Amino acid sequence: MNGSRRLPIFDAAVKVFAEKGFARATVEEIAKQAGIAKGTIYYNYKGKKELFLSLLEEGIERLEAAVSREVARKDTVLAKLEALVSAQLSFFEEYRDYCKILLSEVWGLGHRWEEQVQRLRSGYFKTIQELLEKGQAEGVIRDDLETETTAAAIFGAVGVAALDRFVFAQEYKYDQILQTLRQFLLKGVQAT
Repeated sequence: MNGSRRLPIFDAAVKVFAEKGFARATVEEIAKQAGIAKGTIYYNYKGKKELFLSLLEEGIERLEAAVSREVARKDTVLAKLEALVSAQLSFFEEYRDYCKILLSEVWGLGHRWEEQVQRLRSGYFKTIQELLEKGQAEGVIRDDLETETTAAAIFGAVGVAALDRFVFAQEYKYDQILQTLRQFLLKGVQAT
């Protein structure tokens, strides 16, 4: 896809899909929001579904990159997990509409977007799971935790807290949300 058109289309599609949902959003509305001709979208995508799938993939890649950057800066498993929680929360604060799409459209519609859920599970969730397993091997993460479920729970807790606070709450305190998640999630997985 033409790089100069990618960002405006991505931003417009996120806004329209978050506001209307996949079923009610139209390519015409996305084009209008992006300030481009409808044909430009059809030139780059076969239709609304391909655009939505591309948007999901782009968002997952952005999330993974943001988290990977922060995790790589830390040395210990616990510091890496804390960085992961912080980076995911920051990503969802910055991309609130994407957070809404990912959690309501993708998880909320069963098997419709199963491939994208599997992509997220095999990539991002796997990163969390591997950190947990490394921590178990080092004795800093409880060894009675099943890591696949724990990884999904960490993603879900951060995602739903972000969705609730950033999308639906009138006011929120980012630092308070982050501190609560750190205490709740990281203290809960730490070995004693």
